[in-house]
Amino acid sequence: ARGSLCCGGGVVLMKLLLAAMSSLELSSLVQALQEIDEGVRLSRQEKISELLESAENARSSRNLEDASKLIKQALDQSLEFFPGGSKDQLLVQLDGTQEKIEALLDSDVTLESALDILVMRSQLLLMSAELNMDSGSFAAAMSELDEAQSISEKLSDEVAAARCIRTRGMLLLMRREIHAAEEALLRAVALCKSAGDMQEEVETLKLLLRLHRDRPKMFDRCCELYHQMLEALQAAGNMLEVNKTLLELGQFRLKKHLADTEGGSELEFAELEMTDLDLQGALSFFEGEESDNEDCLAEALIATGTVKMLLGDQAASIDALERARALYERQGDEDGERRASDLLHQVRKIMDKVDSTSVTPVS
Repeated sequence: ARGSLCCGGGVVLMKLLLAAMSSLELSSLVQALQEIDEGVRLSRQEKISELLESAENARSSRNLEDASKLIKQALDQSLEFFPGGSKDQLLVQLDGTQEKIEALLDSDVTLESALDILVMRSQLLLMSAELNMDSGSFAAAMSELDEAQSISEKLSDEVAAARCIRTRGMLLLMRREIHAAEEALLRAVALCKSAGDMQEEVETLKLLLRLHRDRPKMFDRCCELYHQMLEALQAAGNMLEVNKTLLELGQFRLKKHLADTEGGSELEFAELEMTDLDLQGALSFFEGEESDNEDCLAEALIATGTVKMLLGDQAASIDALERARALYERQGDEDGERRASDLLHQVRKIMDKVDSTSVTPVS
């Protein structure tokens, strides 16, 4: 009993010592930041913000070399903002909770600028990692992602952390590390759900689909992922994307039905009907839309015509395919028009065969 008491007392003493050290480090950090003139500090913060915005603009306009230079300048200046090792001191103070951030802000207003710099540094590191991935510099990208994710987690920013983890998943996919990529992407989905970031969740689910879509054994899993996407998009109220996803799900199911047919497998009527329902939902939506989504309408008509053919409803199939062909012709899409024409030819051959076998011989 005496030993356990001593042990417990030692733990308490250690906690008190750590708290005292933490308080001393915080005091040292605040003092170091306060020694910099407030005008200089704010000017540096504004300059980093301007460089970040310029880098984003350069990247969006595909001036990647300029973007890379601007990011490097901003990252260098973000380190110069912190005297000595004060950046690491500040990170030690953070524990990944909002309460700690609020406590730090309450302790000294000077720390607000420092925390803002950390947020921008994380964004810059993520952008730099993505550029390095594009150029094949995977090791540099992974190092930047490690730091960006660490900062985001320390700042209790679930959305930023999820973006870092999603990008890590993309990098692992590029390196063909499938299992690790899936783990990272699933973790990113969970963080997005927790943060309520539906759009980021959808983008991450798309990557998971990309991982599994061409693997026949993962068909059911892919359907689950599509349904998760639909839930997220419906929650966000994005009905255009909901129906685009419904169309994509219908096309994905249809591809399997056609592969099963070619492989000699029997088609499940219930599965075909489910595919038809998905496609009818998307078709109804795009029929009510303006001409901006004529491409989606044509694709929905092609898919509908195909599934109706598989269901044996040749009249509905021909109607949908004729409409699709007319749309493609109006758009000047020769490939689309050819697809619709080829399918129409197949359906009419089926109808001719049915008609010839149903003729009653004259006695």
